[in-house]
Amino acid sequence: METLVAYAFHRPDSAARAAEGAARVEAYYADSAAHWGHDGRTNGLHLWGTGDTLWPAWHQTGNVRVASLHTPVGYERVVGDITPADAPGPLAEAVRRTPEAFIDLAPPFTMAVLEDDRLDLFTDSAGLGQLFQVRLPDGWVWSNRPVAALLFAGVAAAASPRGWAFAAACGWFMGDSTPYEGVLAVPGATHIVADGNLRRQTTSRIEPSTLWLTDALEEPLPDLSDSVRRLQPAGPPVPPKARPEQQSLVERALSWHRYAEGLGSADDLYNTPPTVDHDLTVAYGHYYPADLVAVDTLPLHAKLQIFTHHLETVLVPAAGPSEAARAAVAIQIEQVLRDAVRGGIEDATMLDYFYLTEPLRRRTTPANHPTALPLTPHHIRAALTNPTPTNHPSPWNSPPGQLQPGQSQAGQPQARQPESQQRQPRSLRPRQPRPRRLGDAPDRDLIATMLLDVDGFDERALSTLWAASVAGASTAAAEVILRRALWRATFDLHLTEVNNHLPELIRPLTAPPRALPPPQPTPKPRRTRLIPTFARRHHH
Repeated sequence: METLVAYAFHRPDSAARAAEGAARVEAYYADSAAHWGHDGRTNGLHLWGTGDTLWPAWHQTGNVRVASLHTPVGYERVVGDITPADAPGPLAEAVRRTPEAFIDLAPPFTMAVLEDDRLDLFTDSAGLGQLFQVRLPDGWVWSNRPVAALLFAGVAAAASPRGWAFAAACGWFMGDSTPYEGVLAVPGATHIVADGNLRRQTTSRIEPSTLWLTDALEEPLPDLSDSVRRLQPAGPPVPPKARPEQQSLVERALSWHRYAEGLGSADDLYNTPPTVDHDLTVAYGHYYPADLVAVDTLPLHAKLQIFTHHLETVLVPAAGPSEAARAAVAIQIEQVLRDAVRGGIEDATMLDYFYLTEPLRRRTTPANHPTALPLTPHHIRAALTNPTPTNHPSPWNSPPGQLQPGQSQAGQPQARQPESQQRQPRSLRPRQPRPRRLGDAPDRDLIATMLLDVDGFDERALSTLWAASVAGASTAAAEVILRRALWRATFDLHLTEVNNHLPELIRPLTAPPRALPPPQPTPKPRRTRLIPTFARRHHH
């Protein structure tokens, strides 16, 4: 995976600071095969990668240097029929002249252009290419990796209370939040210009509602198949083989933090990195409630309240997150829906807007791996114009009144079951698959100590869920909460590893988390019939 770092320092010692920062980045990412870069008087650009793709990750023509992340499917629509090896320069010139043309490129794709002391940064229309920024007293640092941005800037890594409150309550980092304090995500469809001569920075962004949810024009969709074949003539790269499964869940969570830098999902805890994400799709109606038709006829203020409450019910579990985490998610949901209204969306389409600007944006694909479904604004508009609604029931609970009588979670009439099936004995009914429980982990004693006090989670609720997991009585939804809590707790171990690459004067003064003991198999406690009964009573 490539590592991009761009900076704009407003002091005369920029080159020396950049050299120190680049050395820290190289020491942390020891597997970087090649390094390209240039340090100007105030601005600079660096890229670490393999350089083995048809689209050059680094391209230089004269004093114009272009760094690319991922491959720009559909670039021919912007610069014409040019081979990938020669196209970065013309593409950079075209999008600097007309920044709006960058949205015609299929996500994920990020580009940085450095000419003399002018630095341009572009993010794709959906923000899937991922770009993060760190604000300094005398400048900025940008990177596709939060840790690289912090190490290059010489800033100690710390957990973001805001970001982890979101992750505890809904499972991802909402808005511009990240796992790291002081690191923010750059939105999609953004163009940043840092002018070193004027020591001025300008940022422009295209409003997402004008990209995705406007009335679709009667125009044929662009065919990007030729562009995909040109950039990947041998097909998508074969995913690397996963390493043998580790026995310790704590070690496995820590390995995920090293790989994804906190941005992975707690649902991946039982997998080993790296893994290839599923192809991204546009899920029309992903968050539509069952009583959508009735709600859509209500006044706007009532509709906003109902949709906000519906999203809270779908996203936030009934037990586990703290009240502060719940409130943070509720505020963010309302803010995104009001942004949709300001963009002219006053019907249920605001729920599609939420899906596109929140969970979809946090999905990622490996570098140089085009998605099967193009996610250009043209294709998204077409998907939302000719939809096949799919409702999204809450995995946590079903509040009273959400379903109409005789309707399923998808809002469709339920077929009456035969009497023989309705009265089927309990022992003959299909059983739900047994969830994988943290309480069964060989390192559960260590996990128990790490879950005693976790930021963003209610201590008593977490203790109850853990007792049920150890007793073998926890539900699948409860195990999701426990995995999220372990994900957060192990992140502190990751922070210690990152900060060890900083000078001692910069490292945090707080005591580091307890080091991991060597994994030791723990005998599984013998269960009796009383233990599950006791856990269930206390769980309720």
